[in-house]
Amino acid sequence: MSRPTPVRHFARALAAAGARRARRARGADGAPLLDPDDWRELEQALRTLCARPPRRVGHPRESGDARIVLRGSGVDYAQSRAYQPGDDLRAMHWALLARTGRPYVREYEQEHAAPWHVLVDAQGSMLFGTRRRTKAAQAARAAVLAAGLQAAQSPRSPLACSLWSSAGLQQREFGCGMDAARRLAAWLMAQRIEPPLLPRARAGRAAPELGAWAASLARRRGQPCRLWLCSDFAWLDGAASDALRPLAAAPHCCALQVLDTVELEMPEFETVAMVDAATASSGMMPCGPAARRAFAQAAEQLRLARHEQMRALGMRVAQLRADADAVSLHGVLAGYAT
Repeated sequence: MSRPTPVRHFARALAAAGARRARRARGADGAPLLDPDDWRELEQALRTLCARPPRRVGHPRESGDARIVLRGSGVDYAQSRAYQPGDDLRAMHWALLARTGRPYVREYEQEHAAPWHVLVDAQGSMLFGTRRRTKAAQAARAAVLAAGLQAAQSPRSPLACSLWSSAGLQQREFGCGMDAARRLAAWLMAQRIEPPLLPRARAGRAAPELGAWAASLARRRGQPCRLWLCSDFAWLDGAASDALRPLAAAPHCCALQVLDTVELEMPEFETVAMVDAATASSGMMPCGPAARRAFAQAAEQLRLARHEQMRALGMRVAQLRADADAVSLHGVLAGYAT
């Protein structure tokens, strides 16, 4: 039997038995990704957000809070191009005409309400949790609350979500404002998630799926100026980083790493049952003080390495525990939502 690797497989403790119990309790249809009890807690937070006066932004086709690639009559000079028949003579660059003898017109960048998009990872190792909820459920909670924060700050920002599950990557658009955040919550509550026998990240499929997803976002008429990625990033390797690189160039791209408590520190038991997610072998692992110190050190090194990978892509990085309540969740998100 191969020995389970610290950090990478410790979080799989009792996972197989827990998943079997969950299947028997929840039936063949699985469990909702976002629990109704979780939604009631988040709804109270959204009511608080609604009570605050929103920041004033313009219509999506008028001035707003984010630059996009559309060109037109605006405030900030972008570039000059050769004059074409039908161009407005008021945009003529007279100084350039005098200097070169060829007519040019000025183009300006205009600001618009920022399209907002969130990726919720609900596959592989995200379907694991030891306290209160799974990491996938916390990712869904974070997505709803982050959408509410965006709606409070920029009521005309279009909100959209991509759900990454065993069925692949699916995208939905929900409109603008707090009603859109509520529609997002309703959609996540309607998603049924069946925990696997051995939770594990599908690292081999991550890069192709992420590449196709990134390309689909790039083909959209308005690419997201604000992008949230909610995952544990267990699948993040060189190929997956290359797939994410074009999206990480967004002006506001934040990676929210969701971790379970036992992925950060061992429980204070003498021994704990272990299941190796790679080989399905099982056994008992000692959890004395020395083992806990070694595990905590290895977990911190892995966390820092993962954060360095994401920062190298240009992302802002935040960390969240899967058992954090709505108040703690809001405290983390609020610092990264602007």
